[in-house]
Amino acid sequence: MLNKKDIIKIIKDMKLTLGEYWVTSGAALVLHEVKETTKDIDLGCTTQLAEQYIKKGCKYRVSKNNIRIIKVNDTIEMLENWFADKIIFIDGLPVGSLESIKKQKAQLGRAKDIEDIKLIDDYIKRAMDV
Repeated sequence: MLNKKDIIKIIKDMKLTLGEYWVTSGAALVLHEVKETTKDIDLGCTTQLAEQYIKKGCKYRVSKNNIRIIKVNDTIEMLENWFADKIIFIDGLPVGSLESIKKQKAQLGRAKDIEDIKLIDDYIKRAMDV
């Protein structure tokens, strides 16, 4: 499992160009400190960055909504042009806002996404109570 420190190091070590990627999904929730750990890192990316990784030999699949999902390694997947309403910066990394991630997870609607939406809502409620 990856914690916040692990995620930051892994992504910074990739030396990606700012503006071409953003952290999303579970890894973003760890960076926002909504969750402690995640099993993998999902990055939204531009078509240009997706093409670079495909040319390097990374395998990819096409999702039912026609998004290419590039498997960088056992830990990292890039989702081409994956939706993010708003990007904020956490420790120098571009990260989807909690609202963006909540929308993504509502669209996906899997059991784990519904659990994450509850975590996001609880986190926002606690932050407002402070």
